[in-house]
Amino acid sequence: MNSNRMVVGLVVAGIGIAIAIAIYGMAVAASSGGGTIVGAVLTVLLLMLSVALAVDAVLRKSGTGLLLGMGFLVLFIGERVFSEGALRVPVSGLGLLIVLGAAGIRAWSWSTSTGGRREGHQLALIWSMVAISSLFLYGLTLGPVTHALGLADDSLAHWTGALRSLFPIVALLGMLPTLRLDQILGSHPVVMPNGAAKSAQIQGVTAALAIVLMFPVNYLAKQHEKEWDVAYFRTTRPGEATRAIISTLTTPIDVVLFFPAGNNVANEVRPYFDELAAQSGGRMTVKVVDQAFDPKLAEDLKVRENGEIVIRQGDTNEKFKLDTDLDKAKKDLRKLDSMVQKHLLKVTRGSRTVYFVEGHGEANWRDNDDPFRKIQLFKKDILEGQNFKVKTLGMADGLGSQVPDDASVVIVGGPKTPLFPEEVSSLEKYFDNGGALLVLVDPKGDPMTELLGHIGVTSGKAQLANAEVHARMSGGPADNYLVATNKYGSHPAVKTLSRNSQVAHMVFPNVVSVEKAADTQNKVTTLIRSLPNTWADENGNYLADDKETKKVFDMADAVTKDVGEGDAKKEARAIVVGNVGFLSDGPLSALQANAVFAMDGTKWLDHDEDIAGDVESEEDVKVQHTRDEDWMWFLTAIVAVPAVVLGAGVLFIRLRRRSS
Repeated sequence: MNSNRMVVGLVVAGIGIAIAIAIYGMAVAASSGGGTIVGAVLTVLLLMLSVALAVDAVLRKSGTGLLLGMGFLVLFIGERVFSEGALRVPVSGLGLLIVLGAAGIRAWSWSTSTGGRREGHQLALIWSMVAISSLFLYGLTLGPVTHALGLADDSLAHWTGALRSLFPIVALLGMLPTLRLDQILGSHPVVMPNGAAKSAQIQGVTAALAIVLMFPVNYLAKQHEKEWDVAYFRTTRPGEATRAIISTLTTPIDVVLFFPAGNNVANEVRPYFDELAAQSGGRMTVKVVDQAFDPKLAEDLKVRENGEIVIRQGDTNEKFKLDTDLDKAKKDLRKLDSMVQKHLLKVTRGSRTVYFVEGHGEANWRDNDDPFRKIQLFKKDILEGQNFKVKTLGMADGLGSQVPDDASVVIVGGPKTPLFPEEVSSLEKYFDNGGALLVLVDPKGDPMTELLGHIGVTSGKAQLANAEVHARMSGGPADNYLVATNKYGSHPAVKTLSRNSQVAHMVFPNVVSVEKAADTQNKVTTLIRSLPNTWADENGNYLADDKETKKVFDMADAVTKDVGEGDAKKEARAIVVGNVGFLSDGPLSALQANAVFAMDGTKWLDHDEDIAGDVESEEDVKVQHTRDEDWMWFLTAIVAVPAVVLGAGVLFIRLRRRSS
């Protein structure tokens, strides 16, 4: 009995110290987000519960399965809730201490038990070690380990994906038999019948395997996905940008819809074009034609079957096709506005040329090494979708002497090595003659000090970071560099974003600040700012140190300069962004705000800001939550819902006992 008291005293003292540390950590984290505070409170509660479970396990030798589970929960909080702060190591360490303590108490219970209970503790100890081994698998996915292994991007993804799928399976296989054995031990506090432990072990393993089977079933279901569309459907309406194109028409256009009489798709499409025609001031006509009944018109427009939509202006026409079956056409009807706008621009605006400077490691559409420098979607969907021809421009193309006369916009996409002096001079002359530049700064590349200074801006040296508002990728502190914002200035290039700032969030991976140069006479306007609590990470440790002041930074600026006089007067335009990754395929496809800025910014540079605006879409959009919202959803699913179910069950049992 004295030995039991001594063990209890040591357990209480050790976990009491842990609780004191956790309470101190909660006080330190009180100024952080709600998720951090909730995580600190839950950690303290779990540690207090761990004390009670540990004392009970020592006094009654009842088993430590629940204590082991408490340790895993504290570890989870440390790795997920505190993954980006200084509390990650101490909280995760406390969780690991509880896990190892549970195994130690189990080993002591086994060594001091006899008969069937000794066998029960022995089997539970084995399965506890199986659960603990899952932590080793998790450890192999941590940054220091993968960095030491030197895994490339693809190999790293396969490595972490496989192990992160495997370790919860191993943990579950260890936990359920342990908990079932503890249940049997609790039911037989003095003598356990022969064979009861092995029977409980089989039951626990069977339950674990049944649950684990859902993992590959879910994977196979995802790989062989089959969908039934029961969602609300509506054809998109004309967006602001499309209506602006129609309202600025100087030459009439005709729209011919080739559909059979009474077709359901035609009934969905016709109101869209009728609404545009009503706003065109008589400059747009719409008619529906059955291709089989007007073969001459179909032949003139090179239409061979129904479903084609033709937009014609003079001798120029553009066409695109919709399926004549409504169920099959729904996907395209939800994004009809963007399709119509794309073809309207081709008919009404003619062809223009955008040049990408190359030869110095600039971001491009062929880059497969860095996902934040591949801009295939920007080229294809944004530029070519607005009827721009995309060409490259380097020394071999004459950039050393001048920018081609047909250049509508020239893009300098984050060169890794310095531009040649002759190239810088040509770009400066192009700007001074009324040209348009989109200059993207890469913090690891050429700072382009001379070119930016000529335009009228300067860029920062250190990457910006924000620990509170950022995109989540790795789950670690490196995500602080994926700066998110919804703070926009008052300017045509961000008019749409500013109007929808509550829901229009952009992400800038690896961004530096930009600001107006002190000695410039050009007009510099802030387009996009960071949120408060952003800092320039001078030492590159992802954390805000004492000397790194948190504040608001400019991340994108617009510059204008009046050149020439009289009838030859022009306005040179430039947009400078301290980042190239916001145009890369990942952010551009996932975030509508990034795409809107790319489109409206390009329109402003090309003096087409009068047709900037919203593009309507009825496509389903993935619901995204903030970190705190994710945490609250987790608590609701894991704690609140089971608590409600448990409470209802207890109430039902009590009412049933009273009635009987």
